[in-house]
Amino acid sequence: MDAGVTGVFKLSRWQLFAYGQLVVPMAVIGLPLAIYIPPFYSGTLGLNLAAVGFILMLARLSDVFTDPFIGRWSDRTHTRWGRRRPWVALGVVVMMVSSVMLFMPPVAVSNLYLLGWIAAIYLGYTLIEIPYGAWGAEISDDYHERNRITGSRQIFLLIGLLVAITVPIVASHSGGDGGDASAASRKSMAALGWLTAGLLPICLVVMFTSVPEPAIGHSTPVSFVAGMRIAMRNGPLRIVLIATIIGALAGSINAGVAVLFFEHVAQLGSGSSILIFVLFFAGVVGSPFWVRIGGKIGKHKGIGVAGFISLFAFAFVPVVIYWVKPLYPYAVFPAMLLITTIQGFTIGAAPILGQSILADVCDLDTIRSGEQRTAFLFAFLAMVRKMFEAAGVGIALPILSWVGFNPNAQANSGFSLFMLTAMYCLVPLVLWIVSTLVIWQYPITHARQARLRSALDRRTARRASVRRQVAD
Repeated sequence: MDAGVTGVFKLSRWQLFAYGQLVVPMAVIGLPLAIYIPPFYSGTLGLNLAAVGFILMLARLSDVFTDPFIGRWSDRTHTRWGRRRPWVALGVVVMMVSSVMLFMPPVAVSNLYLLGWIAAIYLGYTLIEIPYGAWGAEISDDYHERNRITGSRQIFLLIGLLVAITVPIVASHSGGDGGDASAASRKSMAALGWLTAGLLPICLVVMFTSVPEPAIGHSTPVSFVAGMRIAMRNGPLRIVLIATIIGALAGSINAGVAVLFFEHVAQLGSGSSILIFVLFFAGVVGSPFWVRIGGKIGKHKGIGVAGFISLFAFAFVPVVIYWVKPLYPYAVFPAMLLITTIQGFTIGAAPILGQSILADVCDLDTIRSGEQRTAFLFAFLAMVRKMFEAAGVGIALPILSWVGFNPNAQANSGFSLFMLTAMYCLVPLVLWIVSTLVIWQYPITHARQARLRSALDRRTARRASVRRQVAD
């Protein structure tokens, strides 16, 4: 790979490994934020469930407004180490400190403590995620190679999620927590905190020493307001934006109540951790498949096919709960295992192909705006996604509290358990169907992306020629 030239056709396997592996510690800490923090701080530590939901919403919103600025500053950073490296390194430091504090809290915690440290960890995540994602989008301008890059990142993300599932189980059974396999004990959370803090600097060094940043050609800066106008006139970006909004809301509602659903409705006990493990393991197995499918039928169609397969399986969850469980309770776990395996196999399609799509959208934006602002567009999309992720968890948990659901109770009313089922399955199912139908309308095909890159390369060559003439 030529470090000085963007538009690389094919990265080596080692470079794909070095780029993708940085997300392992981010996944190790990211999964508990979505799934384990609500039961940990409400159940184990005793904070009010509705308050925890509101705090998670506020924390998710706390760095929303900084996202576009971090992206914009990263695009315009020029140092001897590159544009992206300084921001990623800063994010690693912030995440190391905040992960220890959030997952190893003192004996008595307050709502303010939870808000402060979860907001800090989200900031660290943003400082890494946005420049890191932009870095990956700029390594290559090839339609298929971008799938390989995002595929590598997704495979390592899922490996990190598998680690995040496994470590709490091992830690809880090692003694001292009474064998709590729900991954919501102090010992389990402490293991995740230390693991994250230890892995981050190692993964950072591997990436920094193996993956060069591509050289970026001259671009003309545009103002923030003008840039937003250009972005909002970008039709493909609008489609991605709408699909992201709906999908983020669905995913947040689903993930925020998943552990509660497994424990109180499906009543799977330790089987819930097995299901989550199988979900991500199947995702690792399926990710290379969706990389190939996206190249053959188109990225947006690949997302659509995966989405409809997953949603068809997920639609059987109410059948399992309200028909299989009363008549054949022993069949609940096998049925949920089958549904989860199908969902897991398809889980990598949207992240892999969606991030690759966004890289293609950035090409169109560069042509229209005159400025290469990959990180800004990644940040803008991240900002919108976080807003609706915050809204999702901020909606689901207070609703459950309002209908009388109590995560610490031995038994809850039938209506509150139905609402928990609705938050886990029915509401997300409808939203995900709409999101899949929206992304199916995405218009940039392989042929159109090739034309965009050709136009962009011609313009870059003209500008370079003009600069040489002026210099002469």
